[in-house]
Amino acid sequence: MTKSELIKKISEKSGVPQGSVKKVLDVMFRPGKGIISITLKGGDKVTISGFGTFFARKRSQRTARNPRNGVEVKVPKRNYPAFKPAKSLKESIK
Repeated sequence: MTKSELIKKISEKSGVPQGSVKKVLDVMFRPGKGIISITLKGGDKVTISGFGTFFARKRSQRTARNPRNGVEVKVPKRNYPAFKPAKSLKESIK
C-alpha cells in the first residue's frame, strides 16, 4: 500500500478530507522532521497502543573489512530506527 492509498483509505473510513489526513501523516512520519523522527532522535520511544512501538537502537563502533581490497575500516557507532509490533497486531495478522 502506498502513502496515497493509505490516505484515501483513512479518509473513506473516517470521513475526514484527504487533505487533512495527508497533513497529519506528514507531521507524524516526515523523515527527519516528523514527530516520530524527532522523538526517536531525542532518545524516547513512540508507543501507539494496539499497533506497536517505534524506538532507536544503538549499534556500537566496529571494524569492518572492504571485500575488494581487504583494507580494515572503522565504522562509527550510530543509532537506527526500529519497530516492535504490538501483540494484538501480531495476532490479527495470523
